[in-house]
Amino acid sequence: MSYDPGPYWEKRYAQLNLHSSGHRDLPAIYNDWLYRRKRRVLRRGLARLGLEPAGLNILEVGSGTGAYLDFWRSGGVSALTGLDLSAAAVEFIGGRYPEYRFMQRDVTAPGLAADCGTGFDLVTALDVLYHVVDDRLLAAALGNIHAVLKPGGILAVHDQFLHRETEHHDYIRWRSLADWEQALDAAGFDIIGRTPIFFLMIQPTDIAPSPGGVFMDRLWAWTNRCIHRAPALMARLLFAADGLLGMVFREGPSMELLLARRRP
Repeated sequence: MSYDPGPYWEKRYAQLNLHSSGHRDLPAIYNDWLYRRKRRVLRRGLARLGLEPAGLNILEVGSGTGAYLDFWRSGGVSALTGLDLSAAAVEFIGGRYPEYRFMQRDVTAPGLAADCGTGFDLVTALDVLYHVVDDRLLAAALGNIHAVLKPGGILAVHDQFLHRETEHHDYIRWRSLADWEQALDAAGFDIIGRTPIFFLMIQPTDIAPSPGGVFMDRLWAWTNRCIHRAPALMARLLFAADGLLGMVFREGPSMELLLARRRP
């Protein structure tokens, strides 16, 4: 069966919580800590660019059930537009965050700038664009994002950025770093940098078929069992460990945050 994003996400959001958009094979409380780690990396990434959220006009692609909206609210953000494919998600977050504007829109469809406006300082597509499995639609999405950003505006993306060939898994396409570099350059973006998010908290995917890779796979198998037995404890321990590892290593074995700047 082919992947149809609209119905897929309406079904995923039948239960309106973080678990709906997160790792469904991991406990809900553990997902809370995964998002906490993602928000911390995002905050530090923006800070390195000298960006204070309170002064930004933000377009959030794939707002879902609002995993980042408390982060923006607590940061003093007053100008935010959120997009999602799911009508249920848009209605849900619209009721919880009435100070922001939410729209049911597809970032790959024509006319995004006409619908949302232009001149955004920051566009976030966090845990979103790897669900755009058609490369032509990814190009369309990046073109739309380029059109709504102001010159010099920032795009924030989550993906694996594999150091090998792109992998396709039903409703996910883990693209290689090389494919991302090509797609962003073609759309008019310059990559500023990448920051690893997870080292131990989720399954490693960007690992070579080597003894080290075998060890990482076995370590995750053991870690995963422990997570399901004591999710709250493991979440806290691995959150701390990933924070320390992130201070040492510039490359990680799984999810990363990429920041890119729109060329004029």
